[in-house]
Amino acid sequence: MLTVLSQLEIEIVSERTKFGLNGAIKSGHLPGIVPLGYKKDNNKKTVIDETTKDVVIRIFNMYLEGKSYQQISNTLNKEKVLAPKHWRDTTIMKMIDNKVYMGDYEKGKSNSKDTLVYMNVVEPIISRAMWNEAQYQKEKNQRSYTRDRVYIFFQKLKCPRCNRIMKCKGSGGTKKKYMYYTCEHCKTYYREDKIEECLQRFILELVEYDMAVKKYFLPILADKKETKTEKLDQEIDTLQKQKERIKKAYVSGIVEMEDFSEDYKIIVEKINVLETKRYEKLNINSLSFNPQQLMADRDIAREKLIKDNKLNETLKQEWNKKSKEEKQEFISKFIESMTLLKNKNGEFYIDKINFRSSYIEQLTKFFALGIADVYVPVEVNEEEKEIRTSVNINQAQLDDYITRLNQEFEIEFYELFSKDVNQNEEEIEINLNKEKQKLIRLVAVKDNKTFSKSKKENYKIGAVISNQK
Repeated sequence: MLTVLSQLEIEIVSERTKFGLNGAIKSGHLPGIVPLGYKKDNNKKTVIDETTKDVVIRIFNMYLEGKSYQQISNTLNKEKVLAPKHWRDTTIMKMIDNKVYMGDYEKGKSNSKDTLVYMNVVEPIISRAMWNEAQYQKEKNQRSYTRDRVYIFFQKLKCPRCNRIMKCKGSGGTKKKYMYYTCEHCKTYYREDKIEECLQRFILELVEYDMAVKKYFLPILADKKETKTEKLDQEIDTLQKQKERIKKAYVSGIVEMEDFSEDYKIIVEKINVLETKRYEKLNINSLSFNPQQLMADRDIAREKLIKDNKLNETLKQEWNKKSKEEKQEFISKFIESMTLLKNKNGEFYIDKINFRSSYIEQLTKFFALGIADVYVPVEVNEEEKEIRTSVNINQAQLDDYITRLNQEFEIEFYELFSKDVNQNEEEIEINLNKEKQKLIRLVAVKDNKTFSKSKKENYKIGAVISNQK
């Protein structure tokens, strides 16, 4: 009887312990060693460590660019990231596999028979979509791929017949190297230089987009939720107090500086990192920008390059100056996978393409603000061209855009026609004075951005034209 009661008491205590642990985890008090990118606050709650968060983000980005665990660890060791920490490929592997970085905690992972996942228990460092992309990348990496050469479209090309990821192969010696993508099942072979040559226009469009984002649109992509500095101020204050305690102990003769020199150095480095982050966030908060004015600034710079016949040359230079590694990283930043076909002339063209979710998120944000570019076929002076068009813009936004353009050019807006969004597409024809007029873009201006009861949504199609002096 006593044995039964003892066993019952043990089970009750065990259940209470489990219940208490579950409650602690759900409130952000995670057991065990704190993973890189996180730390414990004064209440023992797991919170983001601003001094190491960016390292975690960088590791996931490098992995999604196609780098192996070993390549990532080698890069971090070479750059002495978080020195004296020594990076190993197993460390990177565990980080990529850790659900905590998207906010979840996985309990009992070492015992796969009894695994429990607590969702959204800590603030995530990366998005859930990014973590899932990394797991998909891991599945691809587990297959056999050649890694002794750098391939621009590494793990991006799918066989048009069987939909398998095409493997990378190379031939040639030190003087001349040939890079191939092959599907051994369907006996399909693509030469990399031919792909790069045929897709040049598409690649240069991505290059132009990337240059514009970096120069003009970063404030729009900045996460406003992360521009507050209170947490950073608290961390800096805590580290400053630690630094002062060490200095006070040294001045009082309690300790020798040699005993704490390494700790002191680490504290100073962390303060510097946090101060830099604080400055960047304050700088973002102080920025005053208007999306349409930023778009106008981009278009002004673009039109000047076109006028001097330097736009295409500038984009080519930007692409060609990249190393093979940088080209691979660039393609990986935008493209998840694509399928190519050949036309009658043996030239490649894109049949299907899947863009990275991060790129789609950017485009979605730009579209919501009325600054996303869509290319629309237009007949200009009886010649068919693809013209950049703003498709989600209202009258006030158009006025802001034209006002900024007028500071550099003499701008006129011509309304071409009005229509209901549910009507069939109309062919757009524009006749310009070639010597005096330049078409900058088309706009589809919504009369009302809310949905009416009649389900009609009227908008007017207009042309933004610069009068050449």
